[in-house]
This record gives sequence, structure tokens and C-alpha cells, in this order.
Amino acid sequence: MLATDTNEIEAALAAIGTGSAEKIKTRLYTERITVFNEQARANAIAALPAAIRNHRVTQGKLLRRVEPLLTQVLQLHERTRASQQPELFLFAHDTPTAQLWRGCVLLVSTGLAEPLYDGELAGIFAHELGHVYFEDEMTTVQQRSNAQAMHVIELKCDAVAMLSVKLLGYNPVLYLKGLQRIQVINKQKGLSSGLFQSHPELVARAQFAERLIKSLG
Repeated sequence: MLATDTNEIEAALAAIGTGSAEKIKTRLYTERITVFNEQARANAIAALPAAIRNHRVTQGKLLRRVEPLLTQVLQLHERTRASQQPELFLFAHDTPTAQLWRGCVLLVSTGLAEPLYDGELAGIFAHELGHVYFEDEMTTVQQRSNAQAMHVIELKCDAVAMLSVKLLGYNPVLYLKGLQRIQVINKQKGLSSGLFQSHPELVARAQFAERLIKSLG
């Protein structure tokens, strides 16, 4: 692992702080939340590439499984009002991917939702939701094209994910297992790792996860 990876891990851990899961939750979940109305979500969906927009999954067993998982994560983050909730957009595609599109639409591919276990998938949802907490910071970093600072933000989103998984009653290590599962699927199918392109290397994320999980107890 590179020295830059170690620096990113230390910076993320310092930003998150230490203590019990509840104490860390209190610190993280008090960050500002951007609120979007129904029109904003409609505009975001209209702006999706046709390859995604035209392949939305609107019914079926997978959607019925995914929707309650997202609801649990949103409730944990006290997103109980519709104006605070991203709209779930499940779409048919083999590549495992998830993205919080324009801050108000959670894109989830069937290639991600089908193979992951509930705890793993809940962690992915929480990671994407975590971007909202660090939106202002992300905007500044993107404008400056600072890859290392972006990696720190992604690690903090990993912390949001693992904390959420733990508070939902799962083992937080499931989130890391989900990331590893995605990487294996990509290699097996010869797919590009689109979900990880702006993230630290998985080995760095694993070390960060190990240290954070120890602090959560």
C-alpha cells in the first residue's frame, strides 16, 4: 500500500473521530442535508442517459426486495419526509453499479442488486447517501481536481456505510464483503470497475474498514 493511501486513511479516521457507534452517528448525521422537491427528482430522471432511463425496473421480486432496504437506510438517517428522500431508480444492466444521481435519484443496477446480500446492499445504499453529507466538500474538491482529497471523502462515505450497516443490526464487515464481491463479479465478466473509479484501492479501503470496525466495537 502506498504512503498516500496511509495518509488518506489517517485523514478520514481523524475526520470521523472515535467512540461508540452512537457517538459517531451523532457527529456524522448532523451534517447539512440538501432537500430536493419532486420536480427536481423528475428533472434528474429526465436527464439520465437513454440507456439507463429506458430500462427502469418498475415491478418484480427484486424491486420488492430492494425498496424496503432503502427505506430502512433512509429511516436510520432520519430521512422520513419525501422531500429528503432520493428516488430509487432500479435499472436493468449487468454492470454492478450504484450512484446518487444529481443528489436526489439513487441509481441501482440489477447487476448490483441481484448478487449482493441485504447487509451488503444496505451498505452500498448508505455509502451513496453519505455523499450528501459531504456535498459542499465534494464540490470544492472536484473543482480543484484533487484526487487524494476525493479519496478521503470516499473513505468517509465508507464510514457512513459501515456505521449504517452496524446500526441496522448487520455485521459492518458485510459492507467490505460487498465491495469485494463487486470486484470479483467485474473480473469474472470482464467489466470495468466503474463503481470504484473515483475511490481508493480496495486494499486501502479494507485497512480503513478494519480500523473503523475495531473502533465501533
